[in-house]
Amino acid sequence: MPQQYTYPSAAFPGNPRIRLDVPDHWEPLIVPGVQIAVAQPRVEGRFRANVVVTVQRFAPGFGIAQAEAGLAQRKAELPELEELGTGQIEVGGRTWVASEYGYTQPGRPTVVQAARYAVIPRGESAVDVIELVGSCGADSADAEIEQLRAIQDSVAIEID
Repeated sequence: MPQQYTYPSAAFPGNPRIRLDVPDHWEPLIVPGVQIAVAQPRVEGRFRANVVVTVQRFAPGFGIAQAEAGLAQRKAELPELEELGTGQIEVGGRTWVASEYGYTQPGRPTVVQAARYAVIPRGESAVDVIELVGSCGADSADAEIEQLRAIQDSVAIEID
């Protein structure tokens, strides 16, 4: 008799439930492969600050060191990267790898990003990595980076 597997199950846990608190005037966005995407209302000629949350599943044994290495690799591929700071922080009782940096693509304005990664063990079958990235234009970063951090700090994660 063939085996059967279901989702969600112990072998394939369901995705974490994630909540963010965002300003009233921000808007939800639907982006393929993204669990949550929210942004400021569009203003012509201005970079639209946004926060994007993704969940990636890995095999057991994937840990914070691998998440840090993945972040370093991702940043190494960014053009004209300016590192603002990287380290580990505690938010909501979880350890996050946090990094803030700016980069400039040719012909486009400089973008400042605040990226955070948390590793969530899912029993013996899997590990979820939650990526929480806030982005804003460099010209408005002084005013917007604190708002992005506040949204990131509001994250609540529930797992079954």
